[in-house]
Amino acid sequence: MKYIYSYFIIPFCFIFLTCCATVSKTDWQERDGMVVIPSGLFNMGLDNGEPNERPEHETYLETFMIDKYEVSAKDFAEFLNEKGNPESKYFSPDSYSTIVVASQKAGSGETAEKPETFLPRKGFEQFPANNVSWFGAYTYCQWKEKRLPTEAEWEKAARGDDKRVYPWGNSMPDAQKAQYNQDWDAKGFDVLVPVTSLPDGSSYYNVHNLAGNVWEWVDDWYRQNYCPPCETSPLDEPEYGNFKILRGGSWYDSHGELVIRSTYRYRMDPKDRYLHTGFRCAK
Repeated sequence: MKYIYSYFIIPFCFIFLTCCATVSKTDWQERDGMVVIPSGLFNMGLDNGEPNERPEHETYLETFMIDKYEVSAKDFAEFLNEKGNPESKYFSPDSYSTIVVASQKAGSGETAEKPETFLPRKGFEQFPANNVSWFGAYTYCQWKEKRLPTEAEWEKAARGDDKRVYPWGNSMPDAQKAQYNQDWDAKGFDVLVPVTSLPDGSSYYNVHNLAGNVWEWVDDWYRQNYCPPCETSPLDEPEYGNFKILRGGSWYDSHGELVIRSTYRYRMDPKDRYLHTGFRCAK
């Protein structure tokens, strides 16, 4: 019995210590609504993915912070009320937007109208801001004394350092983890979910909704693939181009197993904005 007990207790202790050493999603440091992503190497890209996801390569990043949640309609409306929306450069107010415009009439004796007032659509204050252009996302982040994440930063926040396919791991997406494959005609604005929703789909670092809900603008100009040179850290990105990059897929995408995976890359003219384009900031 003495030896049987010894053989039992040793593996038990090993399992116990291993479980205790596992980092939970609540252990990552948060500051002012942002999650601290530690410095280090991670694998970026996917060798058996789409052509513009290749090649998979090791990338080093210094410590940075990224918003835990996508920017909400409430927060983006506050920005628009302070900075305006010159020539509708930042945002398109239409029947698909989570932000609406209230025209204000001038007071007695005045002839001109006051500036537009932007309001989150009633009941959707905490849903993601949509219909946002890259310029709107970029300027909002500057206004908050932040910046847009680089493509590499966004992907590390989503993938961690263990090569996971989706923010939550390698299991296939479902309705508890990501908002995708939704029908606007059937559901209207409920194709979206609040930015704090779906905690089961959060990343290793506990960043929410990096898969689905809205496409997220990042800072980089698009190029078709990562090389040459893959050895440059984090990437030898062009200084200008025709398209900016979006990541994470959206409520609109039907092929969720492909489009909302963390390595998938999409491009769009930075002036464009649609009912499924949004963003989050980094620092």
